[in-house]
Amino acid sequence: IRYCILSYILCIRRLSVRLRKRFPTMQEIIQTGVLRPDEALRIGEENSPQMYGSNWWIPLKWSADILTKAQQDGLIKNAPGFKGLICQVADFRSDLTRVATYGHIPVPLVYTQVVTLAVYFYFGVSLIGEQWLLDDEVDLYYPIFMTIKFLFLFGWLRVAETLYNPFGEDDEDFELNELLNRHFRVAMNIVDDKESPPKLQKDMFWNQREPELVDLKDLYNSDIENSSDIEKNDVNPEEEYTTNQELRDPMR
Repeated sequence: IRYCILSYILCIRRLSVRLRKRFPTMQEIIQTGVLRPDEALRIGEENSPQMYGSNWWIPLKWSADILTKAQQDGLIKNAPGFKGLICQVADFRSDLTRVATYGHIPVPLVYTQVVTLAVYFYFGVSLIGEQWLLDDEVDLYYPIFMTIKFLFLFGWLRVAETLYNPFGEDDEDFELNELLNRHFRVAMNIVDDKESPPKLQKDMFWNQREPELVDLKDLYNSDIENSSDIEKNDVNPEEEYTTNQELRDPMR
């Protein structure tokens, strides 16, 4: 698990500005405990600007070697289980390779320049070409349709510029620091044996032919109305039933 997280960091930090600022060198990764000094010597400094100059795949190779040794030592009892684990590591490496390829082979710069120049040139010409001649009868004193086209085309241009680099530091880009913290916390909890699963018992749906989930919305509302400890003014229905995605929406 630690090697998978390490490969994730080494691969994505080459593309993301946020992770690059968080881990500018290998020393910062060593200080977090994800990487040991002896492992850092084997991987290298990871400062090469070349597309294929990174060794982020090495920790995944170590993971495959650990799984192979675990099968040889009898810790993995059957072949299908060993195959499933190896396939998961291979899929993880394939996904990281796809992300790295996306970052290292971007849209050619001439494409973005041509689109930007075409939009600006079009509206520069339209500013003169759509004016009324002196001999024409003026029926519109404001170019309404040209304004609508301006808003649409420049809006699409700004959206394209935002989607051009989803690993930046804008509000619309990926929150890779939060994602990394979440992945690390979940991964460590998965492999930690400090807590045993709950005892298996019969639940309330045992032996029911047609079990149904009770809608507790009406019951909850009635409890709020009848409760003397909760004031009605403190409960905002709009905020109470708002999802996390809606709360993070800047247009809300």
